[in-house]
Amino acid sequence: MKYSYKDITSSLTKKKNSRSSLWVQLWVRKASFPITYLFINTGWTANMVSVLSWFVIFGAAVLLCVNDFWCMLAGVILTNFWLVLDCVDGNIARVKKVKTFMGDFYDAAAGYGPFSFTTIALGVAAYNTSYLVPEQYRVWLILLGAVAAVSNVYMRLVHQKYQNCFFAAQKILGELDEITLEDTEDKRSFAYIREQIDKNFGVSGIFMPWLFVALFTNTFDIMLGCYAAYYILSFLAVCVLYCKRATAFEKKAQEKMRSKEQ
Repeated sequence: MKYSYKDITSSLTKKKNSRSSLWVQLWVRKASFPITYLFINTGWTANMVSVLSWFVIFGAAVLLCVNDFWCMLAGVILTNFWLVLDCVDGNIARVKKVKTFMGDFYDAAAGYGPFSFTTIALGVAAYNTSYLVPEQYRVWLILLGAVAAVSNVYMRLVHQKYQNCFFAAQKILGELDEITLEDTEDKRSFAYIREQIDKNFGVSGIFMPWLFVALFTNTFDIMLGCYAAYYILSFLAVCVLYCKRATAFEKKAQEKMRSKEQ
């Protein structure tokens, strides 16, 4: 079956598009449509595109680590192309209207690439190009990139583990019939605020154009410092918040369990 360009563009709902960052809405989505047209009509599935994006983001990170302008430029372009592919797999899934049970796994695994590989590569790029940090101290930029990457990934693991335990507990207590995104749609909730900040400041937001600016101005060190502070502080905030939530929920859940036994 051949899909038209209109099939692809019309599959994106206003609600879905509004949940994306401004950068994605203005440029990335539009760039993803012709690439989706090519991929979907040559037999690619959404999961296949997600797997391809794994290799793209890893290759981009390796190129960013090479102390050569053209290699780093290729790395920056490929990193931005990864974000386009991140939209392409969703486009294909919506157009084909095929619900895959493991699609979220492939998509999420690919999404962890920039949080880990790219952040570490940012530290190496800062080491190779920094004018602000004296040469004898530049090795600390690599360490900072590694710490930032671990903080970012670990923060997301804490979040996911809390959510898994929370929903599992609610299921046991008979309080959950269906998992929804209601918490991220409540503008007063922490989940909504965190999502808004993350999507516009994170890898789907200004991070991508900032890579070009950092490359042409040799300011990867400044970019690294900003994102390292953001990732580390976010990690600490998430850990504290979810530990408090987990303690409060555990106490409440145990009381309910005791009341059921009586």
